[in-house]
Amino acid sequence: MAFVLAGIFLLFSVASLSLGIWNWQVVFIGLATTVGFLLGRVLNLSKDLASLRATLAKDWEERHAEATHDISTPAASEAEEPVIEEPATDGDTTTDTTAKRETSTTHIPDPQVASEVVDESTSVTHIPPTDDRPKDNLLETIKTKVQEYFMGGNLFVRIGIIVLFFGVSFLLKYVSDQGLLPIEYRLIGVAIGAVALLGSGWRLRHKNTAYALLLQGAGIGILYLDIFAAFGMYKLIAPTLAFILLFVVSMLSAALAVLQDSKSLAVLGFSGGFLAPVLASSGSGNHVYLFSYYVVLNIAIVVTAWFKAWRPLNLLGFAFTFVIGTAWGVLRYDDTKFATTEPFLIIFFLLYVLIAVLFALRQPPKLRGYVDGTLLFGVPLAASALQYSLVKDFEYGVSISSFVMGLFYTAMSWVVWKRKGDDLKLLSEAFLALGVIFASMAIPFALAPTQTAAAWALEGAGLLWLGSRQARLSVRAFGLLLQFGAGLIFLARFNGTTELKPFINSHFISSMMLAAAGIISAGILFKAFNGRQRWEQGMSPAMLAWGLVWLFGGFIFQFVYYYDFYWLVANLLILSAVVSLGFTLAARRFQPEWTHAWYVASGLFVPVLMLGLSQVEIGHFWGGQHPSQFNGWIAWPVVFVVFYYHLYQLHKHQVFPKYQPVLHGLLLVLLTALVTFEGVWWLSNQLEESSAWLPIWYAIPATLVLWVIIKATFWPFGVPQLTYRRQTGFVFAVYLSLWSLRALVSQGQSEPLPWVPLLNPMDIMVVIVLISLFRWWRSSEIDSAATSTDAASGGIVRVLQGGVFSPRTLLMGFAALVFLWLNFTVFRVAHHWFGVTYDVDVLFRSSWVQTAVSILWAVSGVLLTLYSSRKNIRILWIAGAILLGLVVLKLFVIDLAALGSLGRVISFLVVGMLLTSIGYFAPLPDKSKSVSDQGK
Repeated sequence: MAFVLAGIFLLFSVASLSLGIWNWQVVFIGLATTVGFLLGRVLNLSKDLASLRATLAKDWEERHAEATHDISTPAASEAEEPVIEEPATDGDTTTDTTAKRETSTTHIPDPQVASEVVDESTSVTHIPPTDDRPKDNLLETIKTKVQEYFMGGNLFVRIGIIVLFFGVSFLLKYVSDQGLLPIEYRLIGVAIGAVALLGSGWRLRHKNTAYALLLQGAGIGILYLDIFAAFGMYKLIAPTLAFILLFVVSMLSAALAVLQDSKSLAVLGFSGGFLAPVLASSGSGNHVYLFSYYVVLNIAIVVTAWFKAWRPLNLLGFAFTFVIGTAWGVLRYDDTKFATTEPFLIIFFLLYVLIAVLFALRQPPKLRGYVDGTLLFGVPLAASALQYSLVKDFEYGVSISSFVMGLFYTAMSWVVWKRKGDDLKLLSEAFLALGVIFASMAIPFALAPTQTAAAWALEGAGLLWLGSRQARLSVRAFGLLLQFGAGLIFLARFNGTTELKPFINSHFISSMMLAAAGIISAGILFKAFNGRQRWEQGMSPAMLAWGLVWLFGGFIFQFVYYYDFYWLVANLLILSAVVSLGFTLAARRFQPEWTHAWYVASGLFVPVLMLGLSQVEIGHFWGGQHPSQFNGWIAWPVVFVVFYYHLYQLHKHQVFPKYQPVLHGLLLVLLTALVTFEGVWWLSNQLEESSAWLPIWYAIPATLVLWVIIKATFWPFGVPQLTYRRQTGFVFAVYLSLWSLRALVSQGQSEPLPWVPLLNPMDIMVVIVLISLFRWWRSSEIDSAATSTDAASGGIVRVLQGGVFSPRTLLMGFAALVFLWLNFTVFRVAHHWFGVTYDVDVLFRSSWVQTAVSILWAVSGVLLTLYSSRKNIRILWIAGAILLGLVVLKLFVIDLAALGSLGRVISFLVVGMLLTSIGYFAPLPDKSKSVSDQGK
């Protein structure tokens, strides 16, 4: 190759002298450089030859020593296990073959082959004589080849050509200096000479290949130079004709190289073509001609690459095109030339991307898909750098260019993967990586830092999806890392201020993009795909939580930054409801695959419950805010509609059946509490503080709900699995019982109505509550509590079944509540009708009150004994008897102390007559005949 290049230089020198392009000084400098290069080449070859000789000699000595050692086996061993001799012909053949193999190559023998030769030699009795070693033959052969290469006839031919060319160049120079031949004739003469070189080289291609290729390469290079000089320097031919001729020469060069399978011819021909405008430059700076000429050359390289995977040729074209293009851009480019420069850069970029694809396609079958890393990554790097220089002064110029390149490489990745699949998997992945890189680079040039982070997050989600479709773990991992990195960048560059309107600003949009990327990634990782790792499935809830944090964080920042704090509750309620609805719909769409969506939709009830309880607490204890305030009248209806829809979907799809009763109960309790305290707020602003209707309202919503629980058969109250009567009803029963106790100790105001025993608003409400409690007790399915399938609250039911939930306990509690109500009714009668101060000490010291209480207790005990005697309920009769015993004890401990009072007389007389009648009218039921009180 070195001598070929030297020959090319000499031929170019002759042509340049004849055309007046070069002078003798340039030729002399070039000739000296060439001679020095050739001398250095000879010295390097001499060193390589000496090193090769030493290596071969050392290798032969080591193999000969090993063979001698293996053959010298002890005689005793031979006696124990005789050696079977193989035919001598085999051994000779093996030895000769080995010798021929070694003498026919200049490489160091393959260690495996050498070991095989040694093993074969040890298996025969005939050892080659020491004098027959192939060492001398091999070294002598190498020496002969080198001498022929440097000292043979080929060298004289080359010297003759050099002398002849110099003579011709002297003649042409003389003719040019004397003005004997016009430039047209000189150009024609050079063209004829170039064609002659081509013809001679083609005829000699079978006799002397190297010499023939040298002539053809020189001819092609001179034709390039001649055509370029004709239209670029002397303007003798039209540009159209010039480019047609250049195209023909390029195609001719490519065809000759392909037909003769000569990589060197292709390199030589195209080297001359690329150097022609540089060497023949007139200084006019016409870049359109230059780049158009290079387009033609590069198209010829593409045609060559269609047939041959010649990497040096591809790199040669790439280097010349972009190096010379860069040099011109640094020295000559300005903004006025953009329209005539940008198209050429795009064409060069597309051509060399195509060449990279063709190189991978034209590899041998075992290397199919091998890519040229220099072209693959060097082309976009060089093209993007030049493009940046061209468009850096345009608004969004760099961003648009990067995005287009990213889109182009992504599309190329898809096309390559779709058409060739695993054959070009590496190239497809490389294109995809470049597409991601350039698309990512486009974002910072166009957007603010927070927007850049958000766009990268969406890009990461897209990579995750693509990696799941193509089973590429590295792509999926990069997509996840890109999202986390985007989040960190967002936080690092977040300044917390914005001048735009709420929800129409970069902070909010960016946070929503981050949230969307995280939630989409969670769905992708949850769904099964080829190659999914175990840790990726575990990342699904983590990415879901990541997305929700960005979602709520973005909204909360907008709420706090743009609105008063009072609006925060309603805004958060609507946000929670909308997000829950979205996940409910998503879960219904993907059910039963994406169970995490059900968790999120149900879990959002927790902040709703906390917000509701906080409003109740603030409104009740601190005053001021009430549930419907600050858009609460919109938020709370939306919340309950959404969450009841969610509960319906849970029931329909049988999701979380063990926890549905808890969610139903909490939602109904929250609804009742909000309605109660909303009504309290409105009534407190409409009525006087002494009004009886305000405390009554605390029981009205709960009582209505309890009746609905008892009577309703529609969803959800009529679904036995939801245990509304047993569990949710129990919560309301406890609340109403506590309210009754609180109502009993009150004075029982009835303003503006007069107070009438048992007919005043408070007593009427207490009676209604007591009836509701009794109806709930009778209608609740106590016996089925143990069979509840609710794991979360069924355990509580089973524990309470033998205590609070037992019919006897509930009945006793109800009876005690009625008994207390009757006692406090007596106290209120004394207060309202007899003027007794409604105070514990005053009421206790009142003889009238003590007499009324004693009579009430006695009548109650008698009624209990009478009823239990008729129904044969022994335990109830005992309870009545105990009550009567307490009356007697009270008479002697409390009433007897009031000596001389009429109340004492009345108490003893009435109680005595009642006790006397019990023995006759209500005897103790027979134990053997007593019926169970269960359910009575």
